[in-house]
Amino acid sequence: MRVVAALSRLRSLLPALLAVALLGACARLPAEEARGTPAESVAAQGFAQLSATGMPVGSAVAVAPDRLLTNAHVVPVGVEALGFRRGDGAAGGTARLLARSDRMDLAVLEIPPGLMRPVAVAAAPPTAGQPLWAMGAPSAGPAVAAGEVVRPAATLPGHGPGFTARLGALLGYSGGPALDGQGRLLGLVTALPQPGAAPLLAALSGMDLDGLARGRAGREVFLLSIGAALAEAERIAPR
Repeated sequence: MRVVAALSRLRSLLPALLAVALLGACARLPAEEARGTPAESVAAQGFAQLSATGMPVGSAVAVAPDRLLTNAHVVPVGVEALGFRRGDGAAGGTARLLARSDRMDLAVLEIPPGLMRPVAVAAAPPTAGQPLWAMGAPSAGPAVAAGEVVRPAATLPGHGPGFTARLGALLGYSGGPALDGQGRLLGLVTALPQPGAAPLLAALSGMDLDGLARGRAGREVFLLSIGAALAEAERIAPR
C-alpha cells in the first residue's frame, strides 16, 4: 500500500521532472545562492559538498582549519576518503575519514589545513520560533533554505540529541550547517523524523521530489546539536 501510494505520487510529479532537471543542471554555487543571507559568511569557505566515486553524497561544515563534520550516514560503508569542494568552488581535494560515532549520526573528516575557514559556533542553544538558515548540496533545487525552530530540544533514536525545524531542506543537505541570524553554527541537518515516501521517491527518481514539491514551506527536519556533535567529535577523534 505504501509503495503504491508513493508511486502514484511520483507519477503526479513527473511533469515537473524535466524542469527540475534543468534547474539542477544550471544550479549556481552555494556561495552565490547564499549572497544576502546570514549564510553568506559561511557559504564560501566554511561549507563543503562531499562526493564518493564522483557521486554527490552530502554536505559538511568546517569546525577547525583541518577538520570537517558531517553525518555518518553520508559516508558509504567501506569508504575511507571522500572528495570535497568548497562552497565557492575555489578549493577542494580529499577528505580522510578519521572516525564515525557509534552512538551518534556523526563522522569526522580530516582535510589539508588552510583550504577552509572554521565556522563560529552559536553561544546559546536554539529557541522555539527562532529563524535559521541551512545549506546543502541537493541534486536539484536550492542550496540554501530558510526556516524556523519548532522543537528546541529533541532526541532522535540512532541520530543523537538536537532540535527540529520547519525547513525547506532537501536530501543532499545531510551533514550541512544550520545557522542563526548571525551566521553562527547551531547544528547539522540530519534526518526527517517522519519521512513518509520521501526516501522511496528519491531512490526512484534520483531527486527529492517530495521536498521540491513542498518548496519553501518545507518539512519538519531533525538537526544534530552542534554542542553535542563537537563533544562527540573530540571523544572519537581527539587531537
